[in-house]
Amino acid sequence: MKKLLSFLSILVFVMMAAACSTNGENEQQQNSNNKEANNTDGQIADELLHGSDEVVAVLDELQANLENKAENSELIQKTGKDLEENWDEMEKKVEENFPEDYESIEESLYPLISESQKDQADSVKMQELVTETKEKLESFKEKLAEK
Repeated sequence: MKKLLSFLSILVFVMMAAACSTNGENEQQQNSNNKEANNTDGQIADELLHGSDEVVAVLDELQANLENKAENSELIQKTGKDLEENWDEMEKKVEENFPEDYESIEESLYPLISESQKDQADSVKMQELVTETKEKLESFKEKLAEK
């Protein structure tokens, strides 16, 4: 009887120890998953920050073309196409991860791209749209830098 009681005590102790170690492993795995998620968020923020820098650079180029009174519609159209291509590279990630910012940026960006593709673009309207879009992107970049 004493042997059976001792055996049961040891068995209960071993089972409790096994349960505790499994719980610890689950916590470690959960912590590891959280770190991976944070790294993924950080990577996305870095990619979007880099992409935003590229879009802002194209906006600066477009603004310079407009300020220099470049009547060359082909140059403005080419810069507008570059703007669209740079935005397209990051658009999906912005839409998935920052839907409000995505909508805000596109409210001025798409009319700007559309205007830039016209044969006779309205440079005053484009100047306003460039300024508005740059402000939104700069605000978005600040948000990304905080992540």
